[in-house]
Amino acid sequence: MINLDYLCTKIGQEIGENSNEAPLRKALGILQEDGVYAMFLWLEKEDNNVRKKLNDLLNKEEIKKYLLQDESFPQDFKEFCERLCKVSQDIDKLFFLKKILERSLTYALYHAKIKDEKNVEEA
Repeated sequence: MINLDYLCTKIGQEIGENSNEAPLRKALGILQEDGVYAMFLWLEKEDNNVRKKLNDLLNKEEIKKYLLQDESFPQDFKEFCERLCKVSQDIDKLFFLKKILERSLTYALYHAKIKDEKNVEEA
């Protein structure tokens, strides 16, 4: 059995270590209100590092096999969007994708919040 929560936790920690709370909160809000595609468009402009980390998550074998079988999500944004549209054709895959992105960003948000609070206490 695959523990997808572990993968989301690991990526969430990596993202949270290198990001601030505000952009993560914004990305999570866009994901929940406007959808997967809108969030990735915003991240491409505002925080490309977070987009690349989430891309790494989607390319994990355990996740990729449910979304694209033998293909992967490339770092090139135009090609990435083409793959995302391919996944979006299947509503179950899209809901799965949204769920793991929400989980990862939630963990990243809380990790960044704790990191930011510790930095304030140390100052």
